[in-house]
This record gives sequence, C-alpha cells and structure tokens, in this order.
Amino acid sequence: MKCSSAGRALYGERWQTPVARDLGTTYRTVRNRMDGRYATPADFTVRLSTLLRGRNIEIESILNRIGTESKKSK
Repeated sequence: MKCSSAGRALYGERWQTPVARDLGTTYRTVRNRMDGRYATPADFTVRLSTLLRGRNIEIESILNRIGTESKKSK
C-alpha cells in the first residue's frame, strides 16, 4: 500500500502529522518510511488499513443519512 495515497485519502494534503498521531508514532518516522529510509513494517500497513476502513464506514454512514434525508424532503 502506498502510504502517501492512504494519507491523502484520510486527511488531505497535510496528512503526515495526523497519520503519525493516529498510528502512535512520530511525524519523522512516517516521513522516513515514505522516503524509504526505514522499511515499512507489516503492522504499520495493517494499522493504516484499519484507519482507511474506519473512515470508509464513517463516509458510508454519512452517505446513507444524506440519502435518507433527501428522500424525506421530496
């Protein structure tokens, strides 16, 4: 998984610090992994995937509410 793509999807262009916070690591560690200075351990990828799934569930819930509200207003 490409960390930068996942980070942007989760938090936009300024994603490194929020990803580091949510993964319990430092901005510098995230940056070094992106730059290839450190290998990306499997648990980092798993935790990032978990964040993406959680955001996806949140977005789906919002979309469902929007859909329900728009049907009621017709």
